[in-house]
Amino acid sequence: MSSIFFVSLWCTDLCGIRWRQLVLGERPNAAGDPLDDPVVRSYSKCLAVDILCVWRRVVAPKPKPKPEPDPSNMFDMSIPGTGNSGSVVHPPLSLTAAKELWIFWYGEEPDLKDLVAPELLNSSVATATSE
Repeated sequence: MSSIFFVSLWCTDLCGIRWRQLVLGERPNAAGDPLDDPVVRSYSKCLAVDILCVWRRVVAPKPKPKPEPDPSNMFDMSIPGTGNSGSVVHPPLSLTAAKELWIFWYGEEPDLKDLVAPELLNSSVATATSE
């Protein structure tokens, strides 16, 4: 009986939830004020009107292995991920890192024009549903 209740609860609460994923790439010249960041600013505005959302830093891509060793770099002592290999490791609270904003809702999609920064609306990666 409890498994039927769980399935009923799952479908009642989670079936029909929809979401949208918005991505902003790295911003090397980002200002120090968090509210100048389009993802954090949009997140704050969505929460202010009770729209469920979450943001996260996007994991930096792993450096690509070099196909053949370059004899001129035989003594290169750089650490992968420090910027020499094309991948940058950002400090934990860095605003320069790439970020994602995930917005969740039930029913019709909310009007996000006044809530989400235009550069994020143009970068919509996915809109999906759990139905």
